[in-house]
Amino acid sequence: MVFKTKSVRQSAFATSEAAAEHTINISTPRLGDTSQDLANYSLAGGGSVSVTKRADVNESALVATIRVTYAANATAGVRVVWLYSQDGTNFDTVNDAVAQSNYYDLSFAAGGTAQATLLIPLLTPYVQILVINKDSTNAATVNLWTLFIL
Repeated sequence: MVFKTKSVRQSAFATSEAAAEHTINISTPRLGDTSQDLANYSLAGGGSVSVTKRADVNESALVATIRVTYAANATAGVRVVWLYSQDGTNFDTVNDAVAQSNYYDLSFAAGGTAQATLLIPLLTPYVQILVINKDSTNAATVNLWTLFIL
């Protein structure tokens, strides 16, 4: 009778020092400095405002925190869309960005305040944050802070 056994894979590293040379260093992401890009900005009914950010080579994502205060008689909320560009001039269209789910609709309550923090991956050197007031009549007050993840 012959018994077959599974072969045991040997480590490619002869010593623990050789293995240590090939370890992956996983560290906690570092955060860049926070900047306030919009401060109590009055966004007209049906209007929009954009902020363009340029990423450095070591940055991997953009964190955007947006706080919106709606008018007491507001009827709709605010949408945040992020648009990408290779050159800082030619950005994705809003419709195409929305089709790719590159947007976020803040919660809405007339007279209320909503805040959301968004993680935006950096796919190109430039990203534009576009804030759109979906209420065609009433202004909203917008604050926007951003920081890069290094």
